[in-house]
Amino acid sequence: MLKFIKQSNWFTGILIFFMPVTLIVFLGSQMAYSQVKSKFEAYQNIPEITTLAELENLPVGQLVMLRGRISEATPLHNGTLTSDLIIYQERPTDGREVRYQEEFPLIFPEFVMELPDGTLPIIPSLTREHIIQNELHTVTDGDRQRTGFRIGDVVTVQGQWQSPALNEVTGITSVHKQALLAEWEIAFQQVRWARNGSGLLTLLSIALLVLQLRRAKAIKKEAEEWQTPTTTTAPII
Repeated sequence: MLKFIKQSNWFTGILIFFMPVTLIVFLGSQMAYSQVKSKFEAYQNIPEITTLAELENLPVGQLVMLRGRISEATPLHNGTLTSDLIIYQERPTDGREVRYQEEFPLIFPEFVMELPDGTLPIIPSLTREHIIQNELHTVTDGDRQRTGFRIGDVVTVQGQWQSPALNEVTGITSVHKQALLAEWEIAFQQVRWARNGSGLLTLLSIALLVLQLRRAKAIKKEAEEWQTPTTTTAPII
C-alpha cells in the first residue's frame, strides 16, 4: 500500500491512505442516517393537540404532543415558590470545569397543564429518560446554572394519552411541533451531507486505488518484458 502511495501524486496518495477512515465514517454515517430518518418520520406522524376535546377523540395509548400552559393548580413541593423553576436541569456555569463525580440533576415532576377547555395532569415516565429543550428561564446559583420552566409558561410535552391524564411523558420544550421538526430537519440534513460526502470520498479512493494497482501492474509487466533477453539462432554454414 505504501509503495503505491509513494508512486502516486500527493492528492491521490492522501485519498488512498485515508480510504479506511472514510469507509468507517461512511458506514457510521449511513447507520446514523437510517436512525435519524426513522425517528424523523415517526415524529412527523405524532399529532399535536391543544384541547381536551381533541384528546378525547383519540384512542387510549396514542402518542401525542400536547401544547398548553403550566397551570397555577400545579402542586408545589419542598417550599418551592410559584416564581421558582419547577422543571429544570442543572449545568455548571459557563467556563467552569466539571468536578470529579459531580452530578447535575434533572427535575421533571408531575404538573398540571391548562388547556382552553380544561386542565390535565401531566405524568412523567418513571422508566425512560427525560429531555428538557428550549428552556425559557435561566437561574444562576453559585457556580451552577439552572435552565427550565415556571408556572405560566406555554410548553409542549410528549406522552401517551390515557384518560384522564397524559402518561409516560418523556420530553418538554417551549416550541411547537413545527419548530421542533425544523430543528430535526437541520440535523437530518447534516447527517445526510456527512453520509454523501464520506461515500463519495470512499468511492473515489477505491477507484484511484484500482487505477494505481493497474498502473503498477502494467509498469511491472513492461519492465519484465524489457529485461527478458532475446536469443537468436546463428545460421549453420
